[in-house]
Amino acid sequence: MALMLGVVAVAAAAGAAGQDARGGAARAPRFADYPAGAAFVGTPAAPDFKRNPAAEAFARELREGARRGPNFAGYLRVVEWSCGISCQRWMVVNTRNGRIHDSPEPAFSLEYQLNSVLLVVNTVGRFTAADPPDGVPIAKYYVWRNDRLQLIDTRAPKRTRSGSR
Repeated sequence: MALMLGVVAVAAAAGAAGQDARGGAARAPRFADYPAGAAFVGTPAAPDFKRNPAAEAFARELREGARRGPNFAGYLRVVEWSCGISCQRWMVVNTRNGRIHDSPEPAFSLEYQLNSVLLVVNTVGRFTAADPPDGVPIAKYYVWRNDRLQLIDTRAPKRTRSGSR
């Protein structure tokens, strides 16, 4: 039983680092692997601040963004704004009903497409004690499922051995 739990822990840790359970690099998720349904066509709904009152602090950004219509997953609008140097705050607005969804974290940058439910958050993180205190660049892969973003993969750049040329 302890061996089984150890295998599960190793597999989970490898998946979080963007590797398969054998330690080999698995292919990163691609937009084409996660298609969205048909794009919403119509007048976008205004953001609904009653369901998410904390979003009112970003009302201007959310209203302006939602007016532009969907840009993610067929019917959602990812609205981004600056929170400083190399920092993007963002939220997701449902253009059908105006519901506002909080983002899981700030980012350096985001990658998403209208015809895919995959969203990539480029940020920083630490995987080992050897990583710098500020972290290393990582990509977090989320999929829009059941009215929320679900983390499916996290990847760091490949590390090179020190001293190798």
